[in-house]
Amino acid sequence: MVEKTAKILSLFVILTVLTVKNADAAFNTDVVGRSAVTSFAALLEALPAVPGADEGVWVLAAPDGGARFAWRRDVSDARVWDVFIRFDARPFVKAGLDLSKLPDGVAFGDEIVLGSRLSPGPLSYEGEVTPLASFEQIVRLDRASVGYHAALDHYGVTVSEGSLFEWAKDMGTNDKDMVFVLNPKIFIDAGVDPAKVEGWAFAPVPVEDDRGRKFEADKFLKPFDLK
Repeated sequence: MVEKTAKILSLFVILTVLTVKNADAAFNTDVVGRSAVTSFAALLEALPAVPGADEGVWVLAAPDGGARFAWRRDVSDARVWDVFIRFDARPFVKAGLDLSKLPDGVAFGDEIVLGSRLSPGPLSYEGEVTPLASFEQIVRLDRASVGYHAALDHYGVTVSEGSLFEWAKDMGTNDKDMVFVLNPKIFIDAGVDPAKVEGWAFAPVPVEDDRGRKFEADKFLKPFDLK
């Protein structure tokens, strides 16, 4: 029994090492992924992240205090979301939102939270665990969650279907340095008049589907110019 357990542990270690090496190799040849990390570093210089209340997440708060983007230091806990946005529910309630009609696990008091789990995998921190180092883990371990939005020249992390946190590829040339992006469907279905949500713009945004076909999708947007 002891010998069998030892073999299983050895196999786990081997698989862990191979996963880390594969993630590193993929990252080194991923131009978009590496640029996403570089541009996110510039965002953190303009608006530093802070530890969350539970100290297990990093939090990037909007200048108006109405929304926050958070990402975990460790993606191995299946009980919690790894990336999520939290925002004030009150502007939506004033615009007609019936909180009881939102999907389960979205409304928390005066806040709405949209999040997702990433593909679990071994972390490979080297040195200090910083907000940027934790973000880089997202890119390395779940590359599909990070994309490039050509229409706005933004990178972004998908937190739920159609909802993202985006930031500018170049803050020096973009007047929307970071943007909270919401899929409006669940809110409209729950009674929201999209034209009446204070602090959020409601507008069509150029997007692409998985096949590269371009179309426009309505979104709630909360953009900020940090420079």
